[in-house]
Amino acid sequence: MHSYEPFVGIWAKAEPRHVMTFINNWEKFNEPQAFCVYDLPPMLPHGGLIFLHAIGQNRIMAWAKYVGYDYVRGWYEHDTKADDSTWLSERDRIWQNFTAKRLHTHDKNDFDIFWTAQMGVRGLFIMEAITQAPGNVGWTQSMAILHVHRPLGFSYRYLTASQVEQFLQLLGVSLKVTVEGINNPKVILTPIA
Repeated sequence: MHSYEPFVGIWAKAEPRHVMTFINNWEKFNEPQAFCVYDLPPMLPHGGLIFLHAIGQNRIMAWAKYVGYDYVRGWYEHDTKADDSTWLSERDRIWQNFTAKRLHTHDKNDFDIFWTAQMGVRGLFIMEAITQAPGNVGWTQSMAILHVHRPLGFSYRYLTASQVEQFLQLLGVSLKVTVEGINNPKVILTPIA
């Protein structure tokens, strides 16, 4: 018999400098941070956990709590006939709504360059309680938990409750993960004695 295990977390790749900006923003402003993704935004129960993997450093650099998402209209497809106005207005909407203290950069020009390099962003997930992780969870450990045995082409990967607990254990955090509720599910973290 198979048992159902809900998705309650994500493992996401990010530039180390962007992760540090999120950590510093959270510590300084204590406001939820908006992580731009090229894919559709992940949808998790409120309080799900996010593990931010630093590209190039090949380690989990931070972990955070998931508190929501936002879709981006007019995703730009690389087409000479494409109308740029919607994805450019969405870029400006994201910058104005989330502000420099809630995004991966404090510089509007840097944000515009990022947006263009990504050909626009398809969504955002919102996170809080961003905590810098010790540098002891590396690439090999992450891939074993994710059950990936080939090069990665995705920017984030959904995690089940047991996978989240494995990452927490490697980070030295003893928490039991459960989900409560049906219509508005919430992730409950309980210390393990």
